[in-house]
Formats: sequence, C-alpha cells, structure tokens
Amino acid sequence: MKYYIIQFFLATFATLGFTMYYKVPKKAIVTTCIVSGLMWVLYEYNLKTTHSYLKSGFIASFAIGIAAEICAYFYKKPATLFSLPCLIPIVPGAGMYYIMYYFIENDYEQMNRNLIQTLLVAAALSMGIVFSQAAAKFIKKIYRRYKELKNKGAL
Repeated sequence: MKYYIIQFFLATFATLGFTMYYKVPKKAIVTTCIVSGLMWVLYEYNLKTTHSYLKSGFIASFAIGIAAEICAYFYKKPATLFSLPCLIPIVPGAGMYYIMYYFIENDYEQMNRNLIQTLLVAAALSMGIVFSQAAAKFIKKIYRRYKELKNKGAL
C-alpha cells in the first residue's frame, strides 16, 4: 500500500509541470494531477497483477480517456487538454531509451525486442484513448436521444 501511495505522489508531481506546459486552466490543474496519479497507480496495479504492459497500458489509457471526457464536460474545455498530461507518466520512455542504448551498443537483437515492445505499448495507449473517445461519443449520443424522446413525451 505504501508503494502505491508513493507512486501516486510521484506521478502527481510529475504531471504538474506538464499541466502548465499544456496550459491546463488553473482551476483544473489539481484535478488533472490527481487523475494522473490515480491512473498511474491503476497502471502499476494492473502491471503487477497481469504482468502485461499492453493490458496495463490499454486499461490505464482507456480510464484516462474517460476521466478526460468527464473533466472536459465539467470544465468546458477539450478532453485532449486533460488526457495529454495524464498520459505522460505512462509513456514508455525507458523503452525508447533502451532502443537507442542497444542500437549504440550494436546489440540489434535486444534493440528489436525493445522496439517491438515499445511500439506495442504505444499502440495500446493510443487504442485505449481512441476506444474511450468512441465510448464517450456513443454515450453522449444515447443521452441526447433519450432527452429528445423524453421532451417529446415518447417515454
């Protein structure tokens, strides 16, 4: 439990700088940082239970996308403004480092392994965001249709 609390605070503070870089509104900075910390803990927990970077990355990025849509609704700003800073802790930076390291060391087998894993994790992150955006649009469409039918007295 202590491990996850420390990870939460590290991810929260790491995201703080990126919220300023992406010009997240001041009243939404705390929310974005907390969401980022929670999503990092979700990622770490899934990684420990599933032992899969792909599943963990997909689940965390899907949750980030949903949380970003919720924040966008409440703060009346684009969801991208909230999802980008939250994705920063999950981006496979170490994988990119090792790709370059093994390339310089002429260890092409290890480089290829890291390249494939890093690309797959990046694809899982993007798929999680895409699916969450699609789910949000679908839910919004159903909600609008429900309101239309309710206003017409059909329900």
